[in-house]
Amino acid sequence: MTGRPITIEDLTVDGVPCKMARPLGPAGTGVVVLHQAPGYSPQIADWLERLAADGHLVIAPLLLHHRGEQAVDPFERFGGDLAAFAAFLPGDEEVRGDVTAVLGFLRGSGVEPGRTGILGFSYGGRAAFLTATEHRLGAAVTFYGNGIQNDGYPGNDGAPALADRVPRLRTPWLGLYGDRDVLLAEGELDEFEVSLREAPGFTELVRYPTAGHAFDVDTTFGPGAPSTLDPDAATDATERTRAFLRTHLSGDPNGATQGPRPLEGQT
Repeated sequence: MTGRPITIEDLTVDGVPCKMARPLGPAGTGVVVLHQAPGYSPQIADWLERLAADGHLVIAPLLLHHRGEQAVDPFERFGGDLAAFAAFLPGDEEVRGDVTAVLGFLRGSGVEPGRTGILGFSYGGRAAFLTATEHRLGAAVTFYGNGIQNDGYPGNDGAPALADRVPRLRTPWLGLYGDRDVLLAEGELDEFEVSLREAPGFTELVRYPTAGHAFDVDTTFGPGAPSTLDPDAATDATERTRAFLRTHLSGDPNGATQGPRPLEGQT
């Protein structure tokens, strides 16, 4: 991401610490970016720069501020105990308040909801889906969001499964998943595809046969584990996301091969 004359700045929105990147010209569109459970990372910094270079005003709330952190290493802090880590994470009420604050900031900056997108990864991808059921935005994208079809955060009652919310989706939604995701149950993506048929608006679930969880970052699930990165899936998912946001936020007919279906009550 080097060489781009775009900088990431710190700001606080209604008590929520955030990172933000501004486009070089006027911003008529905006994107909220929600990080993975361990917190703010180079992955999110890259997306802030990338999306600002695409012309969006981009803002990422630091969701772990509720726990006094910007980022944590779950293996260092919890010894790889995923249940303990899940219990540590902020629940939906806390995340909902943070997202509502940054959506308000974008609207106050002149970006209307229909020209606002939300993009999230894993824990943040689940939160992006949740937001899409509560706000009528221009677009929502989820990278490998566990905890939607089935409970993905045992021990955290504040982050239940969200499958019953599918009929309430108010925003065009794109999901990007690896078929080898170790954080999903066997057959969970098949069940999710069936659940999505109940959505009143446009949805698309893209599955990468060779990819697992966090397929777009070079990380591991613990010392000695193999990298999660799947370069082909990462490249495809990145371009799909940029095209989806471009199409649904700006109305660019060349941004994607398929446009949105009308939301319920629209023609």
